Amino acid sequence: MQITLTGDEGKTILYASLNTDGNLFFWFEYYGRNENEGDYEFNHTVKAEEFTFIARKFGLDPGNHILTNTKRINDSGRGQELERALTKNEIKNELWTWLNTP
Repeated sequence: MQITLTGDEGKTILYASLNTDGNLFFWFEYYGRNENEGDYEFNHTVKAEEFTFIARKFGLDPGNHILTNTKRINDSGRGQELERALTKNEIKNELWTWLNTP
């Protein structure tokens, strides 16, 4: 199952799913708009022990499956807030980035 998170402007900002280790995996890629711009890819990996924290932070039941809670966060219009919490490491996660420069 894959969840698409939308930002404040209604555009896709992240995709989420569980990886083979049972961790929550968020990813996105920005493509260069022309030949002078590079592509930028990143992902956040959140370990299962953080799932309860995420649920409580957003006022959800920690007993729900994490993807169910992630979808509820997005459906309630708080996808951007979740993305910011990952970026600011308010939700503990491992960040991986890749930049392709022309």
